[in-house]
Amino acid sequence: MTADPHGSDLIYKDDAPESYPDIFDYAETDAAEQDSQAVITALKNLSKETDLDTFLDTKGIIRFFAAHNFVLNYDSYTGAMLHNLVLYENDGRLSLIPWDYNLAFGTFVPGIGKGVLTDATDILNQGIDSPLIGTTENSRPMWKWIVSDDRYLQEYHDTLDALITEYFESGRFDRKFDKLYELLLPYVEKDPTAFYTADEYKTACEDLKNFCERRAESIRLQLDGKLASCSKEQSDRDKVGASDINVMDIGAFVDILE
Repeated sequence: MTADPHGSDLIYKDDAPESYPDIFDYAETDAAEQDSQAVITALKNLSKETDLDTFLDTKGIIRFFAAHNFVLNYDSYTGAMLHNLVLYENDGRLSLIPWDYNLAFGTFVPGIGKGVLTDATDILNQGIDSPLIGTTENSRPMWKWIVSDDRYLQEYHDTLDALITEYFESGRFDRKFDKLYELLLPYVEKDPTAFYTADEYKTACEDLKNFCERRAESIRLQLDGKLASCSKEQSDRDKVGASDINVMDIGAFVDILE
């Protein structure tokens, strides 16, 4: 999917498959005409926000965005690039499959390393109800329907609440992270072709762990109404501090962030 949207924004244009080359020219399976029309029909209903449960896997898509908006991957549908999204159609219903998260955790935000964002605080506290950067809700209909309906928005919040409760506040994240850190460290230390040194790996892991834990804290505050869930409405005094976290050390791709 390209930055020049010819279907990758999932905006309905018309009923012609040729109008959506970003979707059909990159299909991973051979799509029959009826399959293409099923996708287009679903997009048409998405644009009208009608019969969404019929044409979208609403539960699965809400779960997708809950996880996606936690990890803050802007090299994606919620950013300006429209990269790294797999659209899946089954029996006329659309769902989303996550793909390519190497620039997650706020490491693909315009301005990193250019003096615009000097610490991770603003990134880490990104509002759960305003997850878009470099685009608008009208340009991202697959997200817009969630915040346009109180029922879906509540389901989205409930999904985030379960994620924070069951994975972070339970201590499960800490245990899993530490286990993977110890598992990988010996290989990093011995790998002669490694992109990073063992010390850089240790630093990145420390910052990444802190980032995730504090992102969970921020989302808890937002869910509890103690921090605004829209970034523009947030007060600095309510945010979770993260000035000691260097997102650059986690692996920001500075060269393409002009």
